[in-house]
Amino acid sequence: MNKLLQFSTYGIKNIEDLITIDFANQTIENGIQKINNVKGIFGYNGAGKSALMSAVNYYNKIVCNPNYLMQIETKDNLNKLVNYVKKEFFFSIIFEYEDNIVIKHSLKLVLDTIMNDYVISEESISLSSGRTLNDKYKVMFEKRGNEIFVDENLKGANYDFIFNQDLKYNSIVQIALQNAINKKNNNDEVSVFEKIVLSVYMCTCNIDVYLQDSDLHRNYKFDKRIINNLVSQTEEIKLKSQNWIDVYMSDAIISKEYYNIYKQENEKLEKFIKYFKPELKKIELILLEDGSIYHVRRLFVYKDYNVELEFESSGIKQLVKLYSYLEKCANGKIVFIDEIDTNINAVYFEKMISFFKNYGKGQLIFTTHNIEAMKALRDQSRSIVVLGVDNKIDTWVGKGNKSPINDYINGDFPHSPMNVEDFDFINIFLGNE
Repeated sequence: MNKLLQFSTYGIKNIEDLITIDFANQTIENGIQKINNVKGIFGYNGAGKSALMSAVNYYNKIVCNPNYLMQIETKDNLNKLVNYVKKEFFFSIIFEYEDNIVIKHSLKLVLDTIMNDYVISEESISLSSGRTLNDKYKVMFEKRGNEIFVDENLKGANYDFIFNQDLKYNSIVQIALQNAINKKNNNDEVSVFEKIVLSVYMCTCNIDVYLQDSDLHRNYKFDKRIINNLVSQTEEIKLKSQNWIDVYMSDAIISKEYYNIYKQENEKLEKFIKYFKPELKKIELILLEDGSIYHVRRLFVYKDYNVELEFESSGIKQLVKLYSYLEKCANGKIVFIDEIDTNINAVYFEKMISFFKNYGKGQLIFTTHNIEAMKALRDQSRSIVVLGVDNKIDTWVGKGNKSPINDYINGDFPHSPMNVEDFDFINIFLGNE
């Protein structure tokens, strides 16, 4: 799958100023080099680490889910999360399209005061035409307010669908996707423009985001990409069926048709948990048949007792939640995980990060307070990012025997001065004693 090269954002929670995270060297004219497959984002409490994850999550849902902005829950959440100063949300993503060519997609949400809805006020899709990631781009499509621009080389009768759609609530990616599906069903040729836009869809849908407050007690669903082989005859985009399951549910609802796949995933989950808790004997699946579906619960079996997932330790619950995301990342997905280290032993955590750095096929981006992860990332250039005051970014670049942990603790990151001492807590806890 295409690799993530950069993303930029502002406007969620306390992120007022534009933050840009790079995953590759800026220069692209001689080929994209040294793409980070692991990125650790560190920083003090309230710096905006979780806000970054939320921004990626909302971008992902807007692009991949039709009419997402029209859902009442989405409106309510955006009203709470969009920064009160900016009053708008911006997100831009750059990813590899072909060798030495990258695509940039960006969109901006603003509050429509008349409808009291968040709408897409600006959106663009561009191809790089410069030497670096931040250099010149050739605009293929652009929307600003009610004005729409399509590159002259792409215009024609085949693009009427763009101008006949309301692009306030749906991204151009969704509009082009539905149009391409209709063309495929009618055996019509998919245009070059649609192939470019569909590459944005595939890259974005290859992103998964795990947030601490995610609703993980949801029904199981089996996801087959509806545009599998949609443009299989072309070289621009190569699609493959993406079958996956989320193995964390205290009460999963599974179609009998896919139970064997779910069972296989459970066996792999069992092996994973045993690394952290060797005394675990097995994870049994308790089935309750209901027509064409199963209601499934997990029973963790130990030598002297059994316990259902709902009553397991917080650490084991965390590992079970993370497993599906980690497995997808190991096999090629781009996965963002907020507070990845919660309730995980520091030694195991460091080794797990090393695995993704050395063997993972996807890209793992995580936030953490556990500075032990810096050890695993020390020898991979620009994999350690520190989010400091005023949304400023510091990227650690190793030199000689320097230690990122020591630099972090000693406050040597310019925008993250750790200017705290033990005696600073005297007035807080001991008062005037």
